[in-house]
Amino acid sequence: MSEFTTASPRGAQPERTALSWQRTALASIAGAAVIARHSSETLGVVALLLFLGTAGLAVAAFVLGWHRYDLSPGETARRRDGRAPFALALAIVAMALTELLALVTPGD
Repeated sequence: MSEFTTASPRGAQPERTALSWQRTALASIAGAAVIARHSSETLGVVALLLFLGTAGLAVAAFVLGWHRYDLSPGETARRRDGRAPFALALAIVAMALTELLALVTPGD
């Protein structure tokens, strides 16, 4: 075994996975902000509305991903209901739609 493998605490995988959910959600918010900023001249208020929707979905993925690995007393298994991946997938689709809409909308 490598030194890193032996130094890692047992059972830390859920915490690392929860942190990766949080990082991905925060990266989605940052990506949506950048896309909204660059497409705001073409789309105007629509870019802001799409950003707010995308950010809301990313925040939902953040919270759901965080609670996904919490075990309640008496609960023996982790909840993997698919809500966090669904919210994150919708956020990414909203970002893609924003960029696509900016591409097909004629500029000044």
